[in-house]
Amino acid sequence: MHKVLIISYYFPPFGMGGVQRTTKFVKYLPKYDWKCYVLTTTPKTFYAKDDSLLAELDRNNVQILRTKIRSAKNLLNYAKVTPLPKEKFRKFLSKAAQVFLLPDSKILWKKKALKLAKEIIEKEKIDLIYSTAPPYTDFLVGLELKNKYNIPLVIDYRDSWIDCPYNFYLTPVHKSLNIKLEREVLKHCDNIITINRRIKELIVERYPNVKYNDVTILPQGYDEEDFIKANHNLPRTNRMRITYSGSFLNFMTPKYMLEALKMIFEKFPELKREIELCLVGVLSKENMNMIAKSGFRDNVTTTGYIDHLVSIKYLIASDILWLMIGKNKGSEMISTGKLFEYFGARKPILATIPDGVAKNVLKNYGAYKVCEPDNPKEIAKLILEFYKLYKSKELPVPDEEFVQHYSRESLTQQLVRMFEFLINIETQFETKGIIYNE
Repeated sequence: MHKVLIISYYFPPFGMGGVQRTTKFVKYLPKYDWKCYVLTTTPKTFYAKDDSLLAELDRNNVQILRTKIRSAKNLLNYAKVTPLPKEKFRKFLSKAAQVFLLPDSKILWKKKALKLAKEIIEKEKIDLIYSTAPPYTDFLVGLELKNKYNIPLVIDYRDSWIDCPYNFYLTPVHKSLNIKLEREVLKHCDNIITINRRIKELIVERYPNVKYNDVTILPQGYDEEDFIKANHNLPRTNRMRITYSGSFLNFMTPKYMLEALKMIFEKFPELKREIELCLVGVLSKENMNMIAKSGFRDNVTTTGYIDHLVSIKYLIASDILWLMIGKNKGSEMISTGKLFEYFGARKPILATIPDGVAKNVLKNYGAYKVCEPDNPKEIAKLILEFYKLYKSKELPVPDEEFVQHYSRESLTQQLVRMFEFLINIETQFETKGIIYNE
């Protein structure tokens, strides 16, 4: 088997959406003769912890190599789950870290990561390095290893580096230093992956030496196996269930959906017996207070953080899936992973999103309604339209061929093609790869 070193600071048992992409690549790469060595951290605390994601990697003989923490206690006993801090405080901490630490707070991990990575490379004779970001420290670790060992380096952008809407630059100097770091990474890496076209365009526009065809789009996806495993019905009421899966961070909020439901229930009180909202994932105290004050608490189910497989069960047991992306600078480049999990559920999607990548991807899905994220009146209108279709058993059905393009295994095959080319071996696939251009 060929050997790939995967640099991923965020990796199970970290939960939440950021780890899914890398975990699923690691799950399927061994099927195509690539042995995975994952370089990651040993977390002290989690906002969300999901042991089920680790369990599905065990059977593939994946080597997970963790940099040490001061305590020698077992990881699963030592690491604690901690609640999300208040949104204002969380943003303050994030900005403070970006003022003093470049490119991000994980730069403090770099020294330990390099030490362990060098041991792995020299012992195992690694063929290729794959580094995924954020955090962008992962790219710097990959760059230093590439320069030392002359091993092909593939970098994978799950978010834009410079233009990410979550990033903060106190001064132009902070931004220019990040640009300098990114330019150096792009100069020396062997292949560039982005999750969508907008991130690709931003890279090409900023760095003239990077040509359009130098960057491959490999979008987010869903794991068909998850939906097969999870296909056991959860208890249901007789209401039309609208489900949101994920957290509300930064400019994401349930505020306008709650206002829309309030409008509906005030105008049509009888629909309180007919419509419910299910929020799957970690909620802040602010969001819980918003729900408590809504006037229809009994119509809102909250789960807290649950294992990924259980969250899939909630998607399957829903009638409508709600996608929310708030309005903010840079929101047009967000193609959240939950959208592609929704594709896997093959359910109608209520998308309250601005213009951008996510809206463009949805156009070919065939089972969705969309409006601006901050317009409760329009959201209420779309809910009622879906309700009418629900009652008449005429909810739309998505395009199956389109959905299958985003399976995790299909996406991994595209990644394997890239790996094979870089180490100059004949491809094992007869058909031409799918071209993604969203």
